[in-house]
Amino acid sequence: MTAPIERRSPALWPYLTALAAASVILRLPQLLSRNLLLEGDECVLGLMGLHVAHGREFPFFFYGQQYGLSIVEAPAAALSFLIAGVGPVPLKLAMLGVWIAGTCCYFLAFARPLGPARSFWITLLLVSMPAWAAASMKAWSGYLTAFSLTGVVLYLIARNDNRGAAPWLMAGALTGAIYFAHPLWLPGLLPIVLFFLWSSRTGALWASYLGGILGVIAAGVAVKAIWFAGTVPAWVGPTAGNPHLLASLPRVATQIYVGLTGSYYFGNAVPLGRVTATVAWIWLVALALAAPLQIVRLCTRRYLLWSHLLFVSALGTLVANWLLLDWRDARYVLPMHAPLAFMVGVELLDLADRRRVAVNRRAVAIALMLALQTASMTEFARYTFMWWTNPAGAPSESRTLRTVIGHLQSRGVTHAFAMNALLQWPIIFYSDEAVIARWKSGRERYQPYVARVNSALDRGERVAIVGYAGYTYGLERIVPDPQAIIDVDGKYFVYFDPDKEVLRRAGFELPR
Repeated sequence: MTAPIERRSPALWPYLTALAAASVILRLPQLLSRNLLLEGDECVLGLMGLHVAHGREFPFFFYGQQYGLSIVEAPAAALSFLIAGVGPVPLKLAMLGVWIAGTCCYFLAFARPLGPARSFWITLLLVSMPAWAAASMKAWSGYLTAFSLTGVVLYLIARNDNRGAAPWLMAGALTGAIYFAHPLWLPGLLPIVLFFLWSSRTGALWASYLGGILGVIAAGVAVKAIWFAGTVPAWVGPTAGNPHLLASLPRVATQIYVGLTGSYYFGNAVPLGRVTATVAWIWLVALALAAPLQIVRLCTRRYLLWSHLLFVSALGTLVANWLLLDWRDARYVLPMHAPLAFMVGVELLDLADRRRVAVNRRAVAIALMLALQTASMTEFARYTFMWWTNPAGAPSESRTLRTVIGHLQSRGVTHAFAMNALLQWPIIFYSDEAVIARWKSGRERYQPYVARVNSALDRGERVAIVGYAGYTYGLERIVPDPQAIIDVDGKYFVYFDPDKEVLRRAGFELPR
C-alpha cells in the first residue's frame, strides 16, 4: 500500500524578500532626491536615536510628551546610525525597516486565508500605495510602531483554528503596546480581534487576550508614573473630542483624500503629481463604493468574511477620527490604508473568481494598478514640505542646511536661537549636536537643549539667530544693522551676536 503524499506548504521567504526589496526600490526616488529634508519631529526622533547609540538615554516615549512609544523606533535609528553613520538617509531607512516588518506580517496574516500568492499581490498594492510613500519612512514616533504591531497581532489571530492561549496572550500584550504607541490604530484592530474571539467561543482565549492587554497597560502606567514623576509634558497633543461634528464633515472628506495622496505636512496638503492624484482618486472611489457593496452583500446573503471585517476596520478608524479629534491632520487616517488595500484586494479576487476572469486578465489589471502606483512613487522625488523649489543644479536641501551650520561654526557659534518653530531640531540633528539651538518658548521637548543655549548666552559666548528667509517676523526692524542679516541661498538667514534685548524683542523667552 502506497503511503499518502504529504503536502508541503509553499516557502514564504521568496515573497517576503520580494516585498522588502520592492519597498526599498520604490522609495529610492525619495531617498536620492535633492528635496530630501527631515521634518522637525523626525529630527527629534533622530536625536533620540543618537542618544541611544551613545548610551546617554533610553527614552520610552517621544521627547516632550507622555505618549508616542519610542522603544522600537529610537533603537532602530540608533542601530542604523551605528552601521551607516548619522544622517537623514540612515534615519529614513531605519523607519522603513520598521514599516517593512509590519507589511511582512500583514502578508503572513492574509497568506493563511487567501494563500501566499494572492496575499503577496495585495500586499504589493499596499507597499506601492502613495498613501504610504513618504509616511513609511517618517520618524514620527509611534505611527510605524503601531502599524507594525497591528500586523503582528493580525498574524497571531488570523485563523479560526488558533485555540492556543499563548498567541492570544501575546496579541493582548501587543494591543496594549499599540495603545501606548498610537491608540488610533485600535478602532480598526479591535473589531477583527473581537470577531475571532467571539467565533472561538472559548473563555480562556478571552482571558488570555484581556490579561495581555491589562498587563502591558499596567506596566506602561507604572513606567510613566516613575519616568515622568513631577514633570509636565511640553506637548499634550490634540484635545480629545470633536465639538463640531456636522460642520467638520467637509474637512474630514478632504483629510481622507489628502491622506490617500500621501503628500502632506501635518494638516496641510503639499503639491503632488498628476499620477499620484489619479491613484488617490481611484482609492477614494473604492472607499466610497465599499459601503453600498457591503449592504448589497448583506441583503443578498453573499457574505465574504474578510471583506466585512476589513470594511468595519476602515470604517471604525474613520469614525473614531471624526468623533475623537477636531484636528484634521492627514496622518491621523493612516490606520485606514492597510484595511482599505486588503478589502479592495479581497473584493477584486472574489469578483474575478465569480466571473471566472482569466488569469491573464487578472494579471493585466494588477499590473496596470502597480504601474500607476510605481509612477506615483517616482513623483515623490519632487516631494517637499517647504514652500520653495529646487531648480536643476541647485544644491540639495541637506547641503543648504549644512551650509547654514557651516556659517555658524566658521564664526565660532555653537549655540543658536531659531526664529521659526521646529527649525531648531534640524539644526541640532544635521550638525550632529555640534550646534545646539532652541526656539522662542522657554519650554521645549528636550529641556536640556534650552538650558545649554541659555547658559551659553549668560556666559557671553557668541550666539546667533537663525530662521527662514522671508519669515524674519520683523527682525530687520529690531537689530541695529539690518544689513548684517546674512542670506543663505534665499532659504535661510543668520544674524550673529544678538544681545538679550534683541532676543527678547524678537519674542524669545529668557530667564530673568
